Parts: sequence; structure tokens; C-alpha cells
Amino acid sequence: MAAVATAMAAAGSAVALAAASKTVKISDAKQDVTGSLDIQSASLRRARDGRLYAVVTLASKVKPETLLSRSGPPGSVCLKLWTDSDVDPRATPPDRLVCVTARKKDELRASVLRQADPGVPQLVRSASVRMSKSRRSLVLRFSQSSLGRPKSLRFAVESTRPGCDRVSCIDIAPKGGAVRRFRTR
Repeated sequence: MAAVATAMAAAGSAVALAAASKTVKISDAKQDVTGSLDIQSASLRRARDGRLYAVVTLASKVKPETLLSRSGPPGSVCLKLWTDSDVDPRATPPDRLVCVTARKKDELRASVLRQADPGVPQLVRSASVRMSKSRRSLVLRFSQSSLGRPKSLRFAVESTRPGCDRVSCIDIAPKGGAVRRFRTR
């Protein structure tokens, strides 16, 4: 009986570890920026396999080619992540980014990037990305190890219109430099 009880307790612990986490959501006002990369909402959760699962929903349908630019920087949608619980997100840039851009007119790509110093972020690892059936949501999956396995993090979302490098071309959610806290474990 003791062996059965021990086995059941171990199985219960394994199920608890494999359980998905509570979803943390961000909402954003529609039509607060022009263009198809107007963020409507975003959510972050831990999937049963331990990877992080984010969904960014835009106000209108988007195609990969929407992110391409004929001149200037490409468009992007990025999850901004602060993995150090001691930093102030209002005063410190995120140390990790999970960004979606277009590889070509019919293909998206997603990457986990590290921003340690000023300048161009460094690639840590690729992430998976797909479009929802509605073509309004980007669904991202990435490993916790690509973030350094923090116990918790803070996050926000940002989209940048292609071909534009002005602040007026960026949509940020939540507004005013706010962030949401998420427990990774």
C-alpha cells in the first residue's frame, strides 16, 4: 500500500508540473494607431510542455507580406520581456525580445533576441510562429531556457509599421510604459 501511495503521489506531482499556467492578458484600444499592426490584445501562458505560449491579436487581418518594407526597416510584432525582477521596466529596456517579422511575402519568422548592450539585439534562438485561422492573431511558442529560466518575468507588446522609424509608427500595449507580471514556474 505504501508503494502504491508513493507512486500515486509522484504521478500527481508530475501532473502538477505539466499543467499549464494561468494566462496573463493585455488589452489595447483599437484604432490607437493607423495600419494593420494595431494591437488589440496579447496573452502569455506556460504550455503543458513547459514552453511559453503567446498570442498577439491585431485589430485587422495581416499577411506576412504586410510586414515587408520596400524601404526602411521591416514591420515587426515583438513581445518585450524583462527577466530580472530587480529592474524598473519604465527606466530599463527589456533584456529579451520575441519578435515576428516576415522572411518573405508568404512566410513569417520568429526569434528570441537578447538585448544586453545598446545596439542590435543578438539572436538567442528561433521561436515558432503561426497565424490563427482568422489571420488576426500571431501564435508564438518559445522555450523558457531561451530566456535564462527566470522564476518570473514582466512583459509588454509592441508592433512597428514597416518602412517607418518614427515613434508614431509604434503601438505599445499596455499603454504608458506599464507591464504585466508572469510567473514562469
